Formats: sequence, structure tokens, C-alpha cells
Amino acid sequence: MLKSLLQERVARFHTNVKELANGEDVFGIQATSLTVSDRNVAVGYVVDKKIFLKGVHPGETMIKLTDGDKEAFIKLTVHNTGAIVAEITPYIGNKNVVPVYFKKILGETAVAVDLKGALANYLISEGKIDADSLIEEVHYESMHPNVIDHSIDGRFILGYHINGLPLTNKQEYALANRIVTLKFSKINYRYNGSKKTLNEKIAITFKITDGVL
Repeated sequence: MLKSLLQERVARFHTNVKELANGEDVFGIQATSLTVSDRNVAVGYVVDKKIFLKGVHPGETMIKLTDGDKEAFIKLTVHNTGAIVAEITPYIGNKNVVPVYFKKILGETAVAVDLKGALANYLISEGKIDADSLIEEVHYESMHPNVIDHSIDGRFILGYHINGLPLTNKQEYALANRIVTLKFSKINYRYNGSKKTLNEKIAITFKITDGVL
């Protein structure tokens, strides 16, 4: 009966509804309930393996998700257009999280997030590729595209500011202190001048630090 009522309420959401997969890949937990801090900005419901979020009024609010024990969070921004942006902070627990640092570029006048370096270090430490290998192409699906978007043509694609506004290359530091899980399907790398391929499905969670190396 309750499930039916929830589905009816979700069905009445007619425009600008954000639908998220309710699973460990995205939130680190399988949420059973959620709490919206400011229901004047948005409302939300958990229905089976989906989470539905509906903007009510422009603004920002926090949403707490729980499985009854562990918690994950969403910072929700509702724009004047009604568009919804969800910045997810998943539950990490004891998960192995790979740190990502920034490196200096353009004569050390700017910084860039070193995702290739972090990925190479992780794969080398796991014995999946040889030491001194260089990552050339990556093919993955992002569980948190607001942070790092899905790969295109073998390249890492930067996400957006927390509020969903476009992120330029000169603003990469806005990615600091954010978390993203990427599901890799193929990684091309070069070792001793030879091109090699790692054809293995690997899910890796990265924490983009605020450190510069």
C-alpha cells in the first residue's frame, strides 16, 4: 500500500525530476530512507532501486540518505530554470580510496588534476600494469558525472562546479575535496615504448585532494 502511494506521488512529478540509481556504486549504501533539510527547495522519495528528487523552489539544500546504519549525502541545487544538480558524497567506510593530486602546468602558473598519474600509481601498486607505465587512453562510466564526466574518445572529462555550472580548464581546482567512482572497461597504456591494453572491468573510487605535487 505504502509503495503504491509513493509510486503515485512520483508519477505526479511532471518536469525537472532528478532520478538517481539507489545503489552502492553511487552512494556507497543501498538507501532505505532520505531526509531533505529544506523541503521548500526540494522533495524526494526512495522507491525500490531509484531515488527521485523534485525541485520546488530555486535554492540549495542538503539531503541525508541512510540504510538505517550508514549515511550518504547529496547537496542539491535547484536553478531558476528548475534544473536540478546533485552533488553526491557517498559513504566510504573501509573502501580503498585512491588519492588524486594536482600538478603544476603552464610554467607553474596553473594546476591540473592528475587523474592519469593517480590511476597509473594505483594499477602499478595492484600489479595490474608494469612500473613506469604511462596511461594513454581510458574508457569508463562515471558514477558521479558532476565531478568527473563519462570518458570521451579515451579521455578523462572534467565535471562541473558543485552547483552544476560549467568548469573550465583554468578552474580545475574547484574539483578539490570531491569524490568520484569510475567504472573502467578498458585502459590503454605504454610500457618501454610498447602499447598495451588492460581489458578488465575495474571500479575505482578517487578522492581529489587539495594537494599540489
